[in-house]
Amino acid sequence: MIRKSLLTFASLLIALSSISAQEVQKQWSLLECIAHAHENNITIKRQTLNSQYQENLLNQSKNNRLPDLNANLNGSLNYGYTWVQQEAANVQESTYSLSPGITSNISVFEGMTQSNTIKRNQYNLKAALEDSKKTKNDIALQITAQYMQILFDKELLAVAIEQSETSKLQVDRTKKLVDAGSVALGNLLEIKSQAAKEALNVTQQENNLTLSLLNLAQLLDIVNPVGFDIETPSIPELTQFLPDQPNNIYTTALGIMPEIKSSEYSLTSSEYELKMAKGGYYPTFGVGIGMNASSFSLLDDPNNYNVSIGDQWDKTRSSYLGFSLRIPIFNRFNTKTNVSNARINLTDAQYKLELEKQNLRKDIQQAYVDARASYNKYLSSEEAVNSFAESFRYTEKKFNVGLVNSVDYNVSKTDFTRAQSDLLQAKYEYILRTKILDFYKGIPIEL
Repeated sequence: MIRKSLLTFASLLIALSSISAQEVQKQWSLLECIAHAHENNITIKRQTLNSQYQENLLNQSKNNRLPDLNANLNGSLNYGYTWVQQEAANVQESTYSLSPGITSNISVFEGMTQSNTIKRNQYNLKAALEDSKKTKNDIALQITAQYMQILFDKELLAVAIEQSETSKLQVDRTKKLVDAGSVALGNLLEIKSQAAKEALNVTQQENNLTLSLLNLAQLLDIVNPVGFDIETPSIPELTQFLPDQPNNIYTTALGIMPEIKSSEYSLTSSEYELKMAKGGYYPTFGVGIGMNASSFSLLDDPNNYNVSIGDQWDKTRSSYLGFSLRIPIFNRFNTKTNVSNARINLTDAQYKLELEKQNLRKDIQQAYVDARASYNKYLSSEEAVNSFAESFRYTEKKFNVGLVNSVDYNVSKTDFTRAQSDLLQAKYEYILRTKILDFYKGIPIEL
């Protein structure tokens, strides 16, 4: 029985370890990273709260068109002389009074302030929603750039490991040649030195990869980044750089980029803000209705002079329908100042929209130039890799038969490794730049 229990417990531990290992080994795709950030990022959540706040303001501005309804009840206790009708004299008595009432008022005209407030708040809400989209786009671009950096670091690490393994084989081969007396001991020492450098390079690339993974995990706000890793997608062969011209991309981006839409909505909101300020020049007109009643009773009533409160309210009840008209004549130039400030805000909103358009145009132009430069760099790096690879193979053959010393061999290998690194850098830089250009054309970011 004990043995059976131990076996069961051991099986449970193995199962739990397997589940834990599977969780740690989960590899995140780019789309999963972006979706996770959009759902959990604090900045995006704050933008969502701001949108909800603007929606509340809009709803309240609509509700402000409704009439209000208020009930009131006034009461008082009085001590001293009071007139008693039944005795036709002032008598020292304590009295109390109750006066209920109900009122309702509605604004009929306020210089179109209410309708303009509603329209302003509508555009403020639209701007807030576009700001939220802008934040999501910024985070998606940051994640994409960091994702590319990890892929680049992974390939650099693979190259470093391959070069280190090659050096280890060359150390063994050179040692045999030294033992056979075919080459000098100095060659072996040079090769060993090169192998040590490349082993150190492997460690450095591993550290770079670990740091890149940590940076992405922190962008995603992952609490425990230990074991965090990403998928390595199959990237198709790079095609020739034939994008739309920057002006064409800019024209498309103007209609879809949230920062442009947000600025346009803010500009329209400022226009209604100016109309609201001008509403201060107009008279305001409102209507009110109400009903009141009152009662008066002696606190101490041994002679039964008091009439019931209900009867008094019934007999004293009165209703009214009234209106109020307010015509502004002089308010210490407050309205003039408000209109002037609203015009300033409107001009500032126009400048902000122009600035956003300028920044968008410059960003697209820069992305276009960067993409073209990275593609040209990729082509040059590809030629360099082919050239250095052929040169290294030729040098390696000559070194193996003792026709080239270890110094020339190490120089040739270093040049080949550097060319491979430059090619990888140009490759991922080109992919990132083309993804950014696609982003400005409204194409979702994916690998």
